[in-house]
Amino acid sequence: MDERKSVFQRGAEMGVPMGLFMTTISVCSIFADRIPALSWVVIVLLIAGPWLVWRMQRRYYLEEGMTCEYATLWMLGILMIIYGALITGLITWAVLQWVRPGYIYEVTQQFVDIYSTVPELKGNELLVGMQRAIDTGALPSPIETVTSTFWLVTFSGCILSAITAAFAKLQ
Repeated sequence: MDERKSVFQRGAEMGVPMGLFMTTISVCSIFADRIPALSWVVIVLLIAGPWLVWRMQRRYYLEEGMTCEYATLWMLGILMIIYGALITGLITWAVLQWVRPGYIYEVTQQFVDIYSTVPELKGNELLVGMQRAIDTGALPSPIETVTSTFWLVTFSGCILSAITAAFAKLQ
């Protein structure tokens, strides 16, 4: 007897490859300042992201005999993005905590250095605030950065899944 899996179970299963996909984007973006070619990898993967979500939703739709409702496909997309973001968050936190502990400082300092050379931005409130955060040690910790990114990815993934779910049902 062929037992059907719930959308929640399939979302968790599909979250693993989605997590590996998003982790690749995250780690490549962290090291892109040292290996510039990784920037291209990030761009290609970001463009491929919606296609991957659609492909996984489409596969589930076909596995279920094309009987899924739009809401089920949307939920599948949301779940695989959330589970994938959890995997990505854990690995990204580990990279920021132990492999590149100075990354947040380095990026913030580069931003301030580059934009402070623009005469029109001298004294800009954003630059002053960023420099103050650097000087006082008020930059976000790796876990704060990962948590904020998790919520951004989850929200944008929810919207993306809503769009791709509509296309997954098309014949």
